[in-house]
Amino acid sequence: MDVPGWSGRDLEVISGLRHLGDTANPDAETRARIKDGILERLAEQERARPSRRRRILAEVLAAAVALAIALGGVGLLLSRNALPGDTLYGIKRAGESAELSLAFGDSAKAQKHLEFASNRLDELEALAGSDPGAYQATLTDFANEAKAGTAQLTQLATQGSGQQLDQLRTWSLDQRAKLAAAAVDAPAAARPEFTSSAELLDRIEARAQTLMARLSCFQITTGETDDLGAVPDSGSCGPPVDAITGQQPPVPLPAAPSSEPPPAQQTSTSTPVPTPSSTGPTAPLRPTTAVPAPSAVQPPVLAPTSPRLTPTTTPQLPWITLPPLLPGLPGVGIG
Repeated sequence: MDVPGWSGRDLEVISGLRHLGDTANPDAETRARIKDGILERLAEQERARPSRRRRILAEVLAAAVALAIALGGVGLLLSRNALPGDTLYGIKRAGESAELSLAFGDSAKAQKHLEFASNRLDELEALAGSDPGAYQATLTDFANEAKAGTAQLTQLATQGSGQQLDQLRTWSLDQRAKLAAAAVDAPAAARPEFTSSAELLDRIEARAQTLMARLSCFQITTGETDDLGAVPDSGSCGPPVDAITGQQPPVPLPAAPSSEPPPAQQTSTSTPVPTPSSTGPTAPLRPTTAVPAPSAVQPPVLAPTSPRLTPTTTPQLPWITLPPLLPGLPGVGIG
């Protein structure tokens, strides 16, 4: 076939390309498999991509959280002066719990407990004749916070330098003044709670003073605890004998010898004293031998010696002479 402008070789190439395109065309099954794979990938992308409804819900929740944080901060600020029975008082107590959780270390937590206990007494002064139930609940919270702070401070003080005990004693004296001021306008129904709170402050002060007095002792506490923490020991400050290992109790030293000489022994014999004669001149006294005074140092005791053996002599036997056995030989002597 002749086509103007195309050579025979060009027409062969074009015919081969058409035939190759027909053979590369996929069949119906292959096209269906390719379509399913494409649709599956599109579905996966759609599931991974958040829908419009989900995006809106996430934005609403984020705004709600931000609003709650903002209102919480404002609520904490407004509830700082809230009193028992007020609407914002719960927010105030929740803020105190959050502060306690964020406190680092036992000492910081103990200080927070005492701070919250002091806040309860400040609230009592502002109640001014309110419902007795508010007084009772506030004093109960005060006792719980005071005991928790005291227990932690006494434990720390007996394990360290003990400086927390002085702080605890000062704190108890300050709270006693607040409690006395709040009791002036308190209702009569809340008097028992005021009395128990005053007794609690007395116990805290006494516990601090007793532990301070035993800080230099060998044993400060008994090792037991109660509602105020470490219980002070009531024994002696010195170490017990059984605590000193490897050392025996001291042995009493012997008494030093007396420097005074022993009393002189009296002898049974005495020198007769001559009596003057009435008829003649006095005879001269015979010289007497003076008895020497016993010495303070006793004479040395000689060690016993063995008696000497008397040498004995062995008696000699008599000399015996025997006659010669043969004539001409000398005789034999024995002895």
